[in-house]
Order: sequence, then structure tokens, then C-alpha cells
Amino acid sequence: RQRRRAMELRQAREAKQIRPEMLVVPEGNLTVQELADKLSVESSEIIKSLFFKGIIATVTQTLDLESIEKVSQEFGVPVLQDDIEEAAKKTVEMIEESDLDHLIRRPPVVTVMGHVDHGKTSLLDAIRKTRVAAGEAGGITQHIGAYQVDVDHAGASKKVTFLDTPGHEAFTAMRARGTKVTDVAILVVAADDGVRPQTLEAISHARAAEVPIVVAINKVDKEGAQIDRVKQELSDQSLLAEDWGGDTVMVP
Repeated sequence: RQRRRAMELRQAREAKQIRPEMLVVPEGNLTVQELADKLSVESSEIIKSLFFKGIIATVTQTLDLESIEKVSQEFGVPVLQDDIEEAAKKTVEMIEESDLDHLIRRPPVVTVMGHVDHGKTSLLDAIRKTRVAAGEAGGITQHIGAYQVDVDHAGASKKVTFLDTPGHEAFTAMRARGTKVTDVAILVVAADDGVRPQTLEAISHARAAEVPIVVAINKVDKEGAQIDRVKQELSDQSLLAEDWGGDTVMVP
């Protein structure tokens, strides 16, 4: 029985060592575990390879294309980057050539982002006329919430979809996903606290997704509120208010 078990383990290892002829990398990145699965090796082998290249990584860490190419080359597998931009361009061309009358309108998606406790959910409560913030753990959003609101536009009622993203530092991945599906990002900044770490992160996510940013300067009635300071701090991030000669909409 032990001999048969040893043979099964050896066969499993040999089967796992079959390498792909080519590695296709979607969006130019993979986690260590994803790379290990695609190369049919243990994740520890990938981590060891990276370590000898001066890179300390965990199984869940995302690797850039350069690191993936270096590791894959070591295992004898060439890398091909999946050209997402080219595929998107072809899709747009196909739509432009089709009959636009057959396209279905959808509500715009607006993602509300910002630092923890700057009032994102309370702002949405005011828009939706509800009180979600009061029922959340510690007043902190811990998931992405989606809501639709009816607004009057050009004499007709239209729907707008709002996404409420967590502002706490522990929810970076959720905020990143929020910007990938949005049309406009509302950046909420508390006038009494200014630009904070998750504010900067939200700006980075929105820019990476090439999403226009509208700034909502919140808590202007609180003691210590300084609207001009907020505008100055945002200008340091190349977000210049319209009344300062820029093109970023900022609403106190």
C-alpha cells in the first residue's frame, strides 16, 4: 500500500511539472499563486525564485509583468501580454460601425470615495433620504453598497447608480474595484480634516481608471473647517478648483 501511495505521489508531481508552451498574462499582472498555477509549480518555487532575484513576496502578492517574465524565463516558458487596450479599441470600432439606435441606455454609475469618516455614506443618505450610516459598525462602511436614485433631467425622470465604497485602509481592493465600473468619481473630503491617506489612494484609483473626479468638500459647518486649505491640498495633487483657475468641480 505504501509503495502504491508513493507511486501515486510521484505521478502527481510529474503531471504537475508539465509546463505550458506559452504564458498569457491578462492586464499585465498575476499573483504569485496564479503564476504558480499557470506554470504548474508549487508557489514556494515561485517565492524562492523571486527571493534570489531580490524580491520578497507572499502567495497573494501581485507581480508586475517584468517580474513575471523573469520567473517564467527561469522555468522555460515565454510570456505573452494579453493586449487589453487593443481588444477594447476593436470593440469600440465594432460599436461605432453598428446601428447606434439599437444600443440600450444605462444609468450612469457614480462612485463615492474618500478617507474613512469623511462622510461618504452620510452624503449618500442625504441624496437617498435614508440613514444607512447610523446602522453601520462604528459608523464605518465595510462593503460596497449600490443604490439607484431618480433625478429630474431635461424634464424627465432618470436613474443614477451610486456606489458607496469603504474608506478604511483595510478595504483597498474594494475601492479599486469600485473605480473600474464607474463613470464619475465623487471624492469626499472633510473640511475639518483635509486630504488624508485614503483620499490620496482614491485619487490614484480614479486616475488609473481614467475616471473624471468631482470633489465634495464635506463637514463645512464643523469647527476647524477650512475649505481653502482643502483646495490647496488638492491642488498639490493636480486637482485645481474651477474658482482657482482649474477644471475640477469642487462643491462645498
